[in-house]
Amino acid sequence: MSTYREIVKLLAANTGAKRMSEVFDNFVEMAALALRNAVDVRRSEVWEAREEQYLQIAGSYSRTELGRFARALALVTGEMERDPCDVLGRLYMELELGNERLGQYYTPYEIARLMAELQIDSVVEQVQQDGFAHVYEPTCGAGAFIIALSEAMLDHGLNPQTQLHVTAEDIAPQAMHMIYVHLTLLHIPAVVRRRDVITLETFDAWPTPAHVLGNWSHQLRVARAVDGSRRMVIAPPQETAGQPAAALEVQR
Repeated sequence: MSTYREIVKLLAANTGAKRMSEVFDNFVEMAALALRNAVDVRRSEVWEAREEQYLQIAGSYSRTELGRFARALALVTGEMERDPCDVLGRLYMELELGNERLGQYYTPYEIARLMAELQIDSVVEQVQQDGFAHVYEPTCGAGAFIIALSEAMLDHGLNPQTQLHVTAEDIAPQAMHMIYVHLTLLHIPAVVRRRDVITLETFDAWPTPAHVLGNWSHQLRVARAVDGSRRMVIAPPQETAGQPAAALEVQR
């Protein structure tokens, strides 16, 4: 049995009276909440709020069902280590959840890889000039493009764990949770925001463990003080939650 089929089987076993879309959302949200709270100040107000949200979701599942979620997350982690790609986005589409949410779908990873290859020269140039590439991606979805870009960087002898910083935004909470899990597992420094890119209203912002542990807030402040922090703005050809993707732009 393939890893994906095993994960699907585990999630399906947790449906019961719940729809698969709810089970999937609960799975990715609980994973993201656990990872986020691992690098926040314990017992702070926001930490407590996330902990309460986690426990509220967990309370609607039995111990056996929570064990299935844990096993599914372990499989996702193993798959990201074995063959990094948009694992959660692929699961979402294989479960045909996009059919339940009109206007929401995730870019096929093959397309994301092609886009990454088209942009890698600019990333290499920015790393050579500034020491790292700062990538901003509105309407990020599950993060297929960023994952593909990190793979392209490795192919060109660069280390995305130390030479890439990402600011990723999406209005859909599910997308925020999915990309946060992906980037955390890949140890990529990033700030993931739930944000409306049209009104510019920001609802939440989560730094990844790599951002926190690498002291990237300081690194970005220094970069801005030196040269205004060159930023490459890249948007994939996708829409999530019915919100159109922004146009491709490179700022220097």
